[in-house]
Amino acid sequence: MARTQILPSDPNKRKAWAAKVAQDSIKEMYFARHIGEEGTPSAIIRKVDTEKGSTQGGNGDEVTTALVAKLRGAPITEGKKLAGNEFRLQHASHTMRINEFRHGVNVGARIEQTRVGFNLKKQGRERLTDYIKEMYEEVLTMALAGARGVGDEIQHFGTDYTGYPNALRAPDSAHLFTGTAGTATKATLVAGDKLNLSSINKLRTKAKKMLGGQPNKAVKMTPIMKNGKKVFVLACMPEVLQDIRDDVGAQGWFEAQKALTTAIGKESEIFKGGAGMFNGILVDEMETGVKFNDYGVGANIPAARSHLMGANAGAVAHGTKGMADGLEVALDEDTADRKHDHILFFEMIFGADKCQYNDMDYGQITVDSAFTAAV
Repeated sequence: MARTQILPSDPNKRKAWAAKVAQDSIKEMYFARHIGEEGTPSAIIRKVDTEKGSTQGGNGDEVTTALVAKLRGAPITEGKKLAGNEFRLQHASHTMRINEFRHGVNVGARIEQTRVGFNLKKQGRERLTDYIKEMYEEVLTMALAGARGVGDEIQHFGTDYTGYPNALRAPDSAHLFTGTAGTATKATLVAGDKLNLSSINKLRTKAKKMLGGQPNKAVKMTPIMKNGKKVFVLACMPEVLQDIRDDVGAQGWFEAQKALTTAIGKESEIFKGGAGMFNGILVDEMETGVKFNDYGVGANIPAARSHLMGANAGAVAHGTKGMADGLEVALDEDTADRKHDHILFFEMIFGADKCQYNDMDYGQITVDSAFTAAV
């Protein structure tokens, strides 16, 4: 009886590998827990206009979203004419592009495989999975930050990176909070301007006071829905989270967490991946982030960039052109030097950007602060 065989070259085998790598990569990302469908109160929305099977047919490499401005002004009262004084709808647009990201790994020839006691192809796939995850995360992080910064938290892009395929855009002044109280500037930040619980209170107030009214007023921030609760999310790097946690006293971080846990028990975010909750803000830790080394009057104060995110702070879009069954990552194997070397490679077509209308950020406040360096 003939035996069913799945050869190494079988396209279904590669499809399964591609699906697993894509799934594992996205699953391990920090921002994966904040990505949701367009129209949902998620921090990062996924635009599907460029995907195969969408209502747009999956054609093109650009997504444009329109924002209709809030109506603002006094009503027409008795004795005054309405004709000629009607509101005029005002629109602003956000355009995001997608493009190719590719790389590969040469796992050597058959002779290399015989010299070691482990599977080089398997190792190559595992490392490609790690690379895709980190690269994707870094592109999204830098897009939200509007900068590359310095340091090696961003591992795969040089300090000359300016954004691809969407140019990095700096935060506007209305959506920038600098220092402990939010009143410092890049030039006036001092080493003691670290985030604490008071900073979180002020950030919440700043978010709440964005009342809308384009083109010259910050659009109202909408909270994110997490576990059935409306919250803003403060995503910060480990050093910044340490400073917040080190805020001591009766109203200190751990006292606040103890009171929260006593009140709602295991429903507390401290048991659900978040670092903790304070005054309606979920404080969360992200390992990938943007740092600077030129703040302060002497341009020598290190600073870290955090993000207070509401709904639709950023967006991602994928293209599936040439990718079977709509997979986010296309992976394949090839040979070189007359089939001597074996090469594993991937291709992703995607783009990431922060949402911005009329040169003003939408759905996030950028938070720059000094921090206590890791020992």
